[in-house]
Amino acid sequence: MRIKALELSGFRGFAQSQALDLDADAVIVIGANGQGKTSLFDAVLWALAGGIPRLGDDDRRLVSMYSVSGEMRVSLDMRNANGDHCRLVRSFDGDLQHLGLEVNGEVSREAAAKSRLLELLWPQALVSPEGAAALTAAITRTVYLQQDLVRQFIEADSEQERFNALSELVGAGRVTELQLQLERDKTAWTRATNVRVRDTEAAGERLARLEGQLADLSRLGGEVERETEATWAAWWDQARQLGVSVRRVPPIDSVEAPPILDAAVKQMEALRRANDRRRDLALELLDEVAAQAAVPIPDEEPLRQAVEAAKQDVRVTRDALADAEKRAAEERRAQVEVRAAREEMRALAQLALRHLGERCPVCAQLYDESATRHRLAQLGAATPEEETAPSSTDDVAKLAAVQEERERTLSVAEARLRQAEQAGREWRARIADQERRLRELGVDPDLAPTAIQTLADELAATTAALAAQQQRGERVALALAQAAARARITELEREVAATRKEVEELDASVRSREETGELAGRVLDGLREAASHVVSVELEHIGPVLQRIYARADPHPAFRAVRLLTRVTRGRGRLMTAIDDTLADLSTESPETVLSSSQMNALAVAVFLALNLGVPAPPLRSMMLDDPMQSLDDIHLLGLIDLLRRTKDGRQLILSTHDARFGHLLARKLRPVGNDERTVVIELDGWRREGPLVTQRDVLADSARLRIAV
Repeated sequence: MRIKALELSGFRGFAQSQALDLDADAVIVIGANGQGKTSLFDAVLWALAGGIPRLGDDDRRLVSMYSVSGEMRVSLDMRNANGDHCRLVRSFDGDLQHLGLEVNGEVSREAAAKSRLLELLWPQALVSPEGAAALTAAITRTVYLQQDLVRQFIEADSEQERFNALSELVGAGRVTELQLQLERDKTAWTRATNVRVRDTEAAGERLARLEGQLADLSRLGGEVERETEATWAAWWDQARQLGVSVRRVPPIDSVEAPPILDAAVKQMEALRRANDRRRDLALELLDEVAAQAAVPIPDEEPLRQAVEAAKQDVRVTRDALADAEKRAAEERRAQVEVRAAREEMRALAQLALRHLGERCPVCAQLYDESATRHRLAQLGAATPEEETAPSSTDDVAKLAAVQEERERTLSVAEARLRQAEQAGREWRARIADQERRLRELGVDPDLAPTAIQTLADELAATTAALAAQQQRGERVALALAQAAARARITELEREVAATRKEVEELDASVRSREETGELAGRVLDGLREAASHVVSVELEHIGPVLQRIYARADPHPAFRAVRLLTRVTRGRGRLMTAIDDTLADLSTESPETVLSSSQMNALAVAVFLALNLGVPAPPLRSMMLDDPMQSLDDIHLLGLIDLLRRTKDGRQLILSTHDARFGHLLARKLRPVGNDERTVVIELDGWRREGPLVTQRDVLADSARLRIAV
């Protein structure tokens, strides 16, 4: 199949409908970056495969933002060497993708169209669960070299991914898929087998446990007296009298008898311990009652009378002390007044001495100045006479001492009273506690200690009866256990036989599954070897083509040889790219460590071209290179142009470039040299919302294949 025409609308950079004539041996698309070159190439990929992996799975991202209807549509016309015409129309309405295919007038749609398209382009994908993905991989590996994924195959993809991709291209893809599916199934089979193994181990452990129980029961020996229904009923009657509660007494030969008997024996043990505790409490109370009787009851009344008498003495002394303090205060106030008058007179005398003259400064009369001065001097120099403390002060001191003594006497009396009251409260509390505990034991406090002793004796007798009945119950339980053991032995023998059979069946199943797993492993090894062999055989055809292409590109002055190598590692096929320096006998499987970025791009383009030319039946007999100038330097580009000119006869070439000069060089290099050849140049000019301005022209033929410059 080769492409004849392309029509697209609403797709990426083409908002409006645009039709292109691609029915040529070489199609050269020229346009500046951002003008829609990649959109044209992606439209071909989307029409054929239904998706563009590098842009994601959401078709809404591919719809032009300026599409009036919000939809996109791509129509692709193709024809094969027999002249059969094929028209493919793929559209997206904003929600769903639709596909229509017309082959020689026969129209199919949707699922039928997808199957028919795979049949035409990549038949081996029909048996793949991911047919569209297989077709996409085949196109992007052999037909369409995407501008931003030039080195993906040799650098980004892992060795296993490269091997799987090449397997798909050379026809071994289904073998690889079968291998992967068989590996998944084998893993699930192994997981299920491991579950069976664990089940077998669990059954074996259960068998060992049952055999151990059977051995333990078989060792039970000795005979005990056979219990009868009468002795069984009598035991239960006596047990009820001793306080054992039971809802229903089962027959002695029932399966319920052993557990109910065991519960009754446990009740007896609990009752016996409770009786022992009550008896110990009764004896303890008996000792306390005897000890309490020897403690006298404190008499508080004389102490209260002594406290009242001391309080009365304190009140009398306090009143007398208050009267004495009042009188002493009045005497001190009178003394203060006399002292103040004397001080005032002394101050007046000293003041008058400073103002005396021949006449009185007050009445201006003559007076005896010397006598007056003498008198005033005596008054001014007078010293207060020693004052004798009032007699009331002595009374206050005496009464205060008496008051202090009587208050000490009162404090002592009150302390003795408090001690007596505390002792009385404690004594009454002990009596009340004893009475409470006696009532809890069912003893009348007025009848203690005789009633306490009687109760202790009764409890001791009940405890002894419970112990005897408990011992008898344990012997009955042993007899029942031996009888049950005999029945359990028969049951265990049947269970052991069934479990042993189950273990044997599980062992046989595990052995069978392991044999099947080993067979699957051998089949897997065979598939791996077959896939590796097929790829290796095809590489023998692709290798020389790759070497010739690589040699013409001449990317490195020393490493001039290239090989594609395959090997199987850990059950997975691997594909490596190796470059060799044959003169120095050096080789590396990591070309990125030797080659520059441009040289790596040249190697990647060489591998792509080798796959396009070496694969027996690529999806399209076309070669689409999206602006290789972005990835290669001038020297490698010239080598590429020379190579493309030589391959034009066998492949339809569709190339794009952002450099107009390089585009015109391509047009001259790839011009037709005969009337049966055609070269088309498509130019994309300017950016508009509805899409670029597209002009298309044919390159004139030149019959001269060789020009000699003089």
